Amino acid sequence: MSRFRRALLCLPVALTLAVPLHASPAQAEPPQEAGALSYTGELTVDDTGKLTTQPQLKADAHEPDLTYRDPFATAAASLPRKPPAEPAGPEVEDCLNSDDAKDSTGRVYNRFMWCQRYQISAGRVVGGRLMSTVTMDFDAVAYGRDDANRGVTVFFKAGDAVYWPTTKGYIRPESMLFQRISCLGASTGCEQSYAHTGKQLKDWDDGWTSWSITSLPSVGTDQIAKHTWAFDGFIIDSWNTTLPGLPAETHNIRCDSAVYFGLKRRGACIFDDVIPHLQYSVQKKEVAEVAKHIQCAQAEPFCLRDGQPWQTYPKQDAAKIIPGKFIPGQRDDRFALHRVPYDGPVWNANGREKDRGCATIPKSDYDTSKGQECDEYPFATTVEGASNPNWDYSVLGVPKTVNGCAGNALKRYYRDDRILYHSDGFYVHIKDTPPENSDACEAIPADEDEPPGGGGPAPVNLPPSADAGPDISGDEGAANRLQGSASDPESGTPHVSWSFTPGPGVDPGATCGFGDASAGGTTVTCTDDGTFTVTLTASDGYNAPVSDSATVRLSNVAPHMGPRPVIAADDTPATPPDTPGIHQPEPWQVFRAGTPLKLQAVLGEPGANDTHTCLTDWDDGITSTYNAADLTCENTHTFTEPGMYTIKTKVTDDDTGTDTKDVMVIVYDPDAGFATAGGWLATADGKAHVQFNPKYLPHDEGPAPGNGKLSYRVKDGLDLDSASLEWLVVTRSDKIALKGRTSDGRGFVAYAYDGSPDGFRLVVWPLSAGAYPQGEVSYDNVAGASYDLDEARPVELDQGSIQAHN
Repeated sequence: MSRFRRALLCLPVALTLAVPLHASPAQAEPPQEAGALSYTGELTVDDTGKLTTQPQLKADAHEPDLTYRDPFATAAASLPRKPPAEPAGPEVEDCLNSDDAKDSTGRVYNRFMWCQRYQISAGRVVGGRLMSTVTMDFDAVAYGRDDANRGVTVFFKAGDAVYWPTTKGYIRPESMLFQRISCLGASTGCEQSYAHTGKQLKDWDDGWTSWSITSLPSVGTDQIAKHTWAFDGFIIDSWNTTLPGLPAETHNIRCDSAVYFGLKRRGACIFDDVIPHLQYSVQKKEVAEVAKHIQCAQAEPFCLRDGQPWQTYPKQDAAKIIPGKFIPGQRDDRFALHRVPYDGPVWNANGREKDRGCATIPKSDYDTSKGQECDEYPFATTVEGASNPNWDYSVLGVPKTVNGCAGNALKRYYRDDRILYHSDGFYVHIKDTPPENSDACEAIPADEDEPPGGGGPAPVNLPPSADAGPDISGDEGAANRLQGSASDPESGTPHVSWSFTPGPGVDPGATCGFGDASAGGTTVTCTDDGTFTVTLTASDGYNAPVSDSATVRLSNVAPHMGPRPVIAADDTPATPPDTPGIHQPEPWQVFRAGTPLKLQAVLGEPGANDTHTCLTDWDDGITSTYNAADLTCENTHTFTEPGMYTIKTKVTDDDTGTDTKDVMVIVYDPDAGFATAGGWLATADGKAHVQFNPKYLPHDEGPAPGNGKLSYRVKDGLDLDSASLEWLVVTRSDKIALKGRTSDGRGFVAYAYDGSPDGFRLVVWPLSAGAYPQGEVSYDNVAGASYDLDEARPVELDQGSIQAHN
């Protein structure tokens, strides 16, 4: 009882509990001023205005059991595994539909497949308030491989997306989502998809997008390298604001170039978060007696035989402790089995000790004349076998055919689960239920068996080649076509990835995304103009990566404000303006003198890294220069004098591209005076007689004057009498403007100058065409002139006068 194994009897049960398979990411403080993208839960803003992540875990969340399917059902492993063109098949659906896949860590289905059915969440914060969010469902599937290439391929496809408050918020279906797979930590030799693949949010559901990680062979036994990877992404919202990604959950892979799996499998990467365990079923007749033997050995000292307590052979006074029993969640390597080479010193020592134990078995339990062989557990090909002084073991006679079938299953398991010598702890799971399906007990092919059958020198593996294609020119913000290609003498198509380097003249913060960063022929979209170097890297998971570069020269695209859009209905919270244009004030909007006016001019800009300066000329002798924010020029101004003002706003990007738009407003003042007129003037239709006398009465607030009317008559032509007046402008310079409507559905604007000479102009249009004159005008005696009072060019009166009483 002095051995280490005896002390294990006193270990607390807690030591057998599961160790978490995934470490949560170290959460960086999200950027409060803009928003963020999360792969680990829904984004919310707390009472202090701070952005937080709320994990969206299923109600019955628990440690994944990560059950590896019965090895008898893994017929696909008879050929070396490599990632498919896209995920498909019952295993994929089984994995994605499982509860364990529906959380932030996903599920390691087996050592060659991981999956996740979850969601990403992004939020835009303005002034400490969450103003826009998107939650997008996605499926992700990752595949390992054992086809002599060291690599993992990760697939992603989006599902339904929910936008709040609407699809017209800061985050829209047209907003750009950039994603890649990143290698994390200090591990060397991990070749990742360097650049992001960028698509509009609405396009990520258009088939599967994939990225690959390759691992360069390391030094040391089996050339083992361990890597950590995670999703890495960010969003550029529809106002060119970057929402950076928060740290995602990490996942682990183990790559090796072990020579004892055969020439075709001398290179592999697997997901080593799974609990590796071999499965036998007592319901499968081909291995049933071996399974029952192991089941009894693992139950020591509580094994029952024919309902009675029974101790396994070789019998001893002390209770036996035999390792390797599978317990869901158990990851303590001290209780696992560890593979050793066939026909090596440990295997031979185990065999000698086993033979001594077999000699103690009575003929009733081991009879060679009946075709029995002596089966041992733990297996002879494990460190913990019969010769290990720290553990006990069990032997029992079983039929030779059963022992042979179980032995072949063990060899297939070593191959299928990629169990390395010494370093891979694994367990044995004895099931009381029937296996899912059955296959024969054939041995693995000789060229995949351990040496000498699977030995020999490795074949020559030539490096891949990469060609980035010709240099190209284009525009910032546009998808510019790249014509790269890569090839590999052995596989035909190696893993490829694009990266980019901004040139010395490119503004800081510029970034580029690729239509498919893992394809040779793709597009590149950059957020600024200038010269960029794009590099295509090809890796076969065996040789050092090779690269080739091309130059991309991009021109600046000037910002644009475009026509004034139709304002959408208000939402809660209010959505940002829908399209470029001047949103506030509206054309011909009326303000009282001394009332603040808000200007909001929205611009479009394909270069997301560009910054913008706004210059607004208020048309009253005052100009304002200020910076745009969220692609918007926003300012306030107060007009102190009545008039018609054409407000011009010019936007200039940091590369000198410009655009200018204007809007005219009306400013009235009930205390500025009134106007009267009477006389006639010549027109193209004949003599026109005009009279008007609009006036704000005491206590009128406006904009409609409380008194007055206008009449205008042309012989055999226009005959107009006002039915109502909407506003009156009388300026200090004796210029007058009056807007109203007639009883028959026409609108009019009258312009008059009290000067030398006096002048008058009348514009008439159907109100069905709009509240102010635009395209359809039925009468204008100065056609083509500006509608701004200062530039209206009224026609001189031939007789009579116009009086501005101010």
